[in-house]
Amino acid sequence: MSQVTAKMRMTTDGFSWWCPGCNKAHPLPYKLGWLWNGDLDAPTFSPSFKHDWGNGNVCHYIITSGQIQYCGDCTHGLVGRTILMPDLPQHLRDDEFPE
Repeated sequence: MSQVTAKMRMTTDGFSWWCPGCNKAHPLPYKLGWLWNGDLDAPTFSPSFKHDWGNGNVCHYIITSGQIQYCGDCTHGLVGRTILMPDLPQHLRDDEFPE
């Protein structure tokens, strides 16, 4: 998998991005039926994504024009907030995308 922007990496089924609420990468599997606007710098994916980790932790969000809108059923501190999609942390970056 390789980094395609400062904010996203390519995966087998689409992309992944770093969620600061969960403190981990989340998949954006547009090749499996989600819609993507084709913009790597300010992506929009639809419909929403919901990750239920099975241990009471839920991350549910909508990505529009590079902004992450966290839904009310998230179980982390960013619930109900909208933030800009963050850059990938250093350990997930490729050499051609330095800080």
